[in-house]
Order: sequence, then C-alpha cells, then structure tokens
Amino acid sequence: MNFEDNKALFLEEARDILGKIEDSLVALEKRPEDRNLVNEVFRGLHTIKGSGAMFGFKEISDFTHRVENLFDEIRQGRIAVDSAIVDIGLRSTDCIDRLLEGGGAGEEGEGIFRAIEGIGRFESAPVPADPKSQGYSSIAVSDGLPAEQGIPRVYRVSFRPQPQILQRGVRIESLFRELAGLGHCHFVATFDSLPPLEELDPTSMHLAWTITVSTRESLAALRSVFMFVEDYSELSIVALAPSEAGGEITTPKLGEILVDRGILGADDVEALRRAQKPFGEVAIDSGKVAKAHVAAALAEQALVRGANAECESRRESSTVRVRKEKLDKLIDLVGELVILEASLEQEAGKEATGIFSAISENLGRLASDLRDTVMSVRMVPLEESFASFKRLVRDLAQSTGKELELAISGGGTELDKNVIELLKDPLVHIIRNSADHGIEAPAEREKAGKPRVGTVSIGARQVGSRVEITVADDGAGLDLAKIRARAVERGLLEPGVVEEERIRNMIFEPGFSTAEKATGLSGRGVGMDVVKRNIERLRGEVSLESASGKGMTVTLSIPLTLVIIEGLLVRIAGRDYVITLSQVEECVDLTGSVRDRGDGESIADLRGASVPILSLRDSLGIGGSFPGVPRLVVVNHEGVRVGLAVDAVIGKKQVVIKPLSGAVRRIKVIFGATILGDGSVALLLDVAEIIKAGAGKRSSAPRKRSIA
Repeated sequence: MNFEDNKALFLEEARDILGKIEDSLVALEKRPEDRNLVNEVFRGLHTIKGSGAMFGFKEISDFTHRVENLFDEIRQGRIAVDSAIVDIGLRSTDCIDRLLEGGGAGEEGEGIFRAIEGIGRFESAPVPADPKSQGYSSIAVSDGLPAEQGIPRVYRVSFRPQPQILQRGVRIESLFRELAGLGHCHFVATFDSLPPLEELDPTSMHLAWTITVSTRESLAALRSVFMFVEDYSELSIVALAPSEAGGEITTPKLGEILVDRGILGADDVEALRRAQKPFGEVAIDSGKVAKAHVAAALAEQALVRGANAECESRRESSTVRVRKEKLDKLIDLVGELVILEASLEQEAGKEATGIFSAISENLGRLASDLRDTVMSVRMVPLEESFASFKRLVRDLAQSTGKELELAISGGGTELDKNVIELLKDPLVHIIRNSADHGIEAPAEREKAGKPRVGTVSIGARQVGSRVEITVADDGAGLDLAKIRARAVERGLLEPGVVEEERIRNMIFEPGFSTAEKATGLSGRGVGMDVVKRNIERLRGEVSLESASGKGMTVTLSIPLTLVIIEGLLVRIAGRDYVITLSQVEECVDLTGSVRDRGDGESIADLRGASVPILSLRDSLGIGGSFPGVPRLVVVNHEGVRVGLAVDAVIGKKQVVIKPLSGAVRRIKVIFGATILGDGSVALLLDVAEIIKAGAGKRSSAPRKRSIA
C-alpha cells in the first residue's frame, strides 16, 4: 500500500467518523446533559484533526481543530449545549465533508468560526506546528488536554514501525503530536535496530519507542491514533492499573516495572535490591539498564501513582478494513469457482470413478462454505444506514417548520453492502415525501387530536431470501381524490376509474405531483418515480398502503444479495431455467389430482389445498404441449402459492447471477442469467412477475387452456 492508498484509507475512515459525529450531535440535541455524547463528538473531531495532519490535509486539520476546541470547552463545563451548538457541529461536519471531497470551507467555514467566537468568551487556540512545542524528544513529558472530572488511565505503548514506513508517507512526528494531545506522554526511543553509519538508509526507520500515556480518553481513542499505521508496525498497548491492598491503592515498584518491560529478569532485581542504594541508581551502575530506561520506568511509576482509581483494561475488537473493489473482486472469483465446480460435478457424473465423484462432492461443499463466508462478509446491518437518517429528519423539521421524530426498528437486519448503498436515495425520497406531503403542521395535528410531533418510522425484517424495509408516517395519508383529479387532468387515468390501488400507484408516475408549487423539498414529481425505478433495478418491489387521517406506509422488498443464489434448475422445451430455491416449497408430478375449476384455469389439489397452476410454457411465450407428465414446482411469494408447470426438474444448483443487457432486460419475467457447468446459459425466472402476469391474464381473459 503506497502513500496514496493511505490517504484514500484516511478519507474513508474520516467519512465514517463524520457519520458517527452526526449521530451523536443529533442525539445530543435531545440529551444535552449526556457527557458521553459530548466526548464522542470531541474524540471524533480529535481523530480527524490528528490523522488529517499526519497525511498532509492541513486545511482539514486546521478547520477541525477550531471546532474541536469548542467541544473541549463544552467538556470542561464552560459552555452549555443548546440547539445553536448542535447547529454549529452539524454545519461543521458538512464543511469537513466538502473538504474531504477536495472543496473548500469557503464562506460557510468563516460563518462557523464567527458563530464559535460569538459563544461566550471562547477563543480558538492555534494548532501546534512544531513537534518540539509538544515537549517530546528522546525523554520528555508533555502536557496534553486540560484536566477534567475523573482520574486518568495509564497505558504503556510499545511502537516499533517497519523500516519502510517512511516510504509510505507516514509522518511519525504528526503521529506523536496526536498522541501527546490525549494527555501526559513520556517517550523513550530504542536504538537496538540502528545499523552502522555506513549502512544507514535515511529513508528507512530504525527506531522504536516505548511511550507511557496518562489520559482520560478510552483505549479506543488511544488505538485510533495508530489506526493508519497499525498494519505497518508492531504495536502493543497495555493498560497499567494499580492494585488495591487493604483498601489502599498501591504503586508498582521500580524493579517490577523494569521486569514487566522485559529489561531485567526477576533474579537480577533480587540481586540489585541487596545493595544499600536507591534501586534506580544501582541498576544504572550495574550496567544492565540504560539511564533512559530507568527514567522511563520512574515516569511510569509517577503516572501510576497519580491515578487514584483502578485503570480498567479494555479489550478492543480487531477489525480489518477492506476496500470495496477488493471485496467485489473476491466475490467475482468465488462466482467463477462456483461455475467451475458445477462443470466438475457434471464431468464427474459421466465418469464411473468413485474417487472423482468424491473429489467433486468435497469441492462442492468447500465452494458452498466459501460462498456463504464471503457473502456474509458483504452483509452488513442496516443500523448504521438507518441512523444516518436522523440528521435528515432533523433538517426536514427545520425546513418545513414541522415537529418530527424518527423511530427505528430492525436495524440489526443484514443486507448486502452494495444493495444498502443503492437503497439510500430511494429511502431519502420516501422520508422527504412523508415530511413534506404526509405529516401535517403541528396546529393541524392538534386540531385532529394527534400529538404535535409527527413520527416517521423506518424498520426492516428478513422474509426468506428477501428483506422488507418499511417507511411509515402517522400523517394525513394520501388524498386519493386529489391524486385522481390530477391523474385525470394529465391523461393518466380515465375519469371513471375508482380502483384505489390504481389511484395510489399514480404517485409513482414520472413527473407526477399534487403540489401546487415546487419547493426546495418536493413538487417536481421526481421523488417516488425515482424510488420505483431504483428499486426495480435491484429486482425489488414497492408497495404502499394509506389510511385517511392515519398515515401511509411504503414497503420495499429487496433480495438479500445480487450475486450468488441457490436455485432450482428446471427444463422447458429443451432449455434450462432457474427458479430461486428459497421460493420453492415442493415438486410433484401432475397426475389425476389436477381438476378444471370450470373457467378453464387448472388447479392442483395438494393434500386438500387448492393450488392454481401456471404453465411456464405460456408465461415464457413458448407454447406447445408438455411431453409426457408435467412436473409441478410449487412456489410461494408473499403468501401466494402457485404451481409452475415445467417439462422436467433437473435439481438444485448454486448459480452466479449475471446481469442482462439490451432488449432482454425489458422482459419482466426474467431477471438475469447464469452459466452452467457445460458452458450453456440458463435464464433466471422472476417468480413475482410470473405470478403477477398470470393473475393479470386470468382477470382479463374469460377462459384459458387447461393443463389437464
């Protein structure tokens, strides 16, 4: 990974941190007394500032530092949190985001600084430019953040960078400046890897450091300082906690610290203790310990002595951030492996060798496990995506003059990361529509006997191989009369149409809007149209329900993944097709249990239950008669059971979804294709569209040909 890769990693991490800062700020407006939220905002700003300086983003670092100072004043209790503070924080995150994109803070940034300076008697401190101003050299103690309520924790940091770390663009002095900003630090450099002068490479790093840190920040905040260099160094962070004996807090002895650091052995300590001199002096005189190490141990001892409460060791979970492009490449390779495994399985079926078949079965099992593991890596909870809408709802409340709140449920439901990214725009449009059109003004709500505060609810749940996301509001619901009148006016509906479903679905028509004039939020008819179009691209479905005076609910049904699925391979007129296995209930032969309902539609009587039959030959426009006895694949889509008549059922297959192009994409009953083991192509059937098309034909045609 080169310096540019590190910069890209910083930008990605910084955007994640900004999202968390926004969440904390929105929550802080409701709980201004919550010091944990203030600390979270401060830590996020502090990390962006320090990391930005380390990677050369001076403008980001300088800007963030001034905002960080404001929240440091809040941490000290010198400034109270109110809506104005939250506004400054949120506007600042917008500016930082623009700076991350390569733009400038501009007039907005200056406006933020003026707002900060106008709060009390607050003054912004300059960003330290020289590492020496922080007071560290080979042995030094530096003062960091001002004191706050509580006792500092003491940590020992062992940091040994890889020799090539400087060539990656990392600035060690900026790293140490960031660390010193967390509290009191004591630095000791180790020279044991330093080569002779004639072999010294000035572009390589040969030093290591032992750093004792006394800070009121968490272990997570300490680790965040090293987040961009942890992969290129040996890093150890140990919490040093004094132990209690007889109710009194004890401080470790100097010899114990030197043993703990691995500088002396226990036997050496015991031998040195026999001398009638201070231990540190004896240790230096013995030649076994350098003066710098004794000084470092004494500094650590002093810092631990100053901690009047037990320091809690926290075990941080390790995560590895992988770029999306690499993960997509891995998914593609797994897909190719699945296709190769299918080819091997087919060839093994032709051979009579048991070993060949056993190898094929083992490879199939491993390929399946690998597929599931890789797919699970791509699955992320919707929680973080949902939380980002808190800021949106807050801004909508301010722009519309309404009182709004967001309720979230089902955030633990997992969905493919790529799908989540594509869902963001549709969800934003739906929430905006609820805020602008759905929820009434506070006075209107009170008049109708409702609470002044309108609620937008967003929830998720997994249903089989799909995820359902609902966005609901407790507003006035759709004005069907107004929608119908506008649709008739535009020629989208005939004057005599009264079906509520058709009228409701008019809001999905391109350019359709009932607003009298366009606003900054809506009125141009590009919202719900975008929702439907984007969801259909994901092979999803959009449905809505509305009750007058009670609100509206929009439901998005999305497939869990767009890459690899378990499918059932069926054959129709000599060609192979795939049905999503999660929608299949059973497969049966069509025999004498089939009876004609009287209007020409075939129905199967399965264990006392009547199941309508659809011929896939008819659905695909193939026509012709079934050779021999047809097979019936019983599928279930959202509670609707239908039997799909096919020529033959081949069996279960893992299939890699390949997107369609050109005119084929417009065939609704087909959503993709896959490559089989013999190299042939099989089309993937969209069960929902087949059922929908079959229902439409039944309602429009008085009589159809029976399967029986």
